Amino acid sequence: MFFGISEAVVRDGAIRGKYGLSFGSISYSFRSLDVTVRNRTKYNVNFGGAMLFLDRNYRIIARAELLNAKIKRYSSRRYKAFFSYGSGEAAKSARYLEWEF
Repeated sequence: MFFGISEAVVRDGAIRGKYGLSFGSISYSFRSLDVTVRNRTKYNVNFGGAMLFLDRNYRIIARAELLNAKIKRYSSRRYKAFFSYGSGEAAKSARYLEWEF
């Protein structure tokens, strides 16, 4: 079996509903993805949830689950998320990204 890794860079996407948190530098593989979440507040934050990848008609084509972890103040954390629906190939073609907590 061969697994390819493709990368997509989102420069500075804000996480709606979470003040001071943003994400970037997403790299996809077939079963998982890596994403960096930045905390720009002066408080430690527990963060986790799901990333929903949507097509142009706002239908869910992939879903990746992030486990809860602490992000220290003014720092970033690299998460490894695993797909519970869809795959990295489907997520690559997504037009929109939503967060579910």
